Amino acid sequence: MEIREVAVVGLGTMGAGIAEVFARAGIEVVAIEVDQDALRRGISTLETSLARAVSRGKLTEQDQEQVRGRVRAASGFAAAATSDLAIEVVPERMEIKRQIFAELDRVCSPDAVLATNTSSLSVTAIAAASTHPGRVVGMHFFNPAPVMRLVEVVSTVLTDDGLAAAVSALARRLGKTPVQVADRAGFVANALLLPYLNDAIRLLEAG
Repeated sequence: MEIREVAVVGLGTMGAGIAEVFARAGIEVVAIEVDQDALRRGISTLETSLARAVSRGKLTEQDQEQVRGRVRAASGFAAAATSDLAIEVVPERMEIKRQIFAELDRVCSPDAVLATNTSSLSVTAIAAASTHPGRVVGMHFFNPAPVMRLVEVVSTVLTDDGLAAAVSALARRLGKTPVQVADRAGFVANALLLPYLNDAIRLLEAG
């Protein structure tokens, strides 16, 4: 799977961080938001993160310029038409995610991979909004995306054979540690976290 350009839909804290991760790996990024104000805020978040990396000696100023140069801002889905992979990073509301997948389905190549960064919603239900559910996967980054190493790669019963492995290889190219999981409530991280939280509550109740 050759990934030369990635569309990141949603430039909040997570989206800006994910855009930075791809750009730092040498991949061209189209950063998409619903309006110009949100786009400016997202690009500002990205630039602040890059400046922080320079101040800490993690990047040179030349690296900073190159990474920033790989990110192209856009305010419409049409900009994702040339992307090999599109990942949505929007609030955890099924109706919003399914609407975005329907839009990406309309503009992206039939060969493009469509990914969701959801941490809790059913990837299978999100994939149902696509006419090509076999190319849909979960690619769950953790906050802050430029720092955290884990990426959950989530496949469904509809995901094309080999796609999860290819996305995992991409995650390794980004310097991340991928974990392949099936689509289930909580995936891995939340499935581990919730028993910890429940036990903490029981301890509190027990004094």
